[in-house]
Amino acid sequence: MDADPQPTPAALAHGLSLIRRRRWYLWGAILIYLPALKLTMLLSPSLQITLSVVGLWLLFSFSFAFYAALARCPRCGNYFHMHGPTLLFLRKCLHCQLHLCADRQS
Repeated sequence: MDADPQPTPAALAHGLSLIRRRRWYLWGAILIYLPALKLTMLLSPSLQITLSVVGLWLLFSFSFAFYAALARCPRCGNYFHMHGPTLLFLRKCLHCQLHLCADRQS
């Protein structure tokens, strides 16, 4: 997908804030796992309920990973975290090397 060669600073900041927000959703889903599992085991020793919570967490974490993976780079227009079949949640665009905090640096 072709984008403008030089996006405006406002468009760059908006696109990068969207990518950062999606990454925070993913990190939130990852970080909630252990407390949710511990709370479930304290409230109900049932294996079936514990496995249900784990399955629900997997569904949410995969959904947020997919949502974050589909974020497009505001500079080049390609997927920020995907290059071909490779999915890497790095802090730079896998195509144009735009840093995730490029709008915050002067």
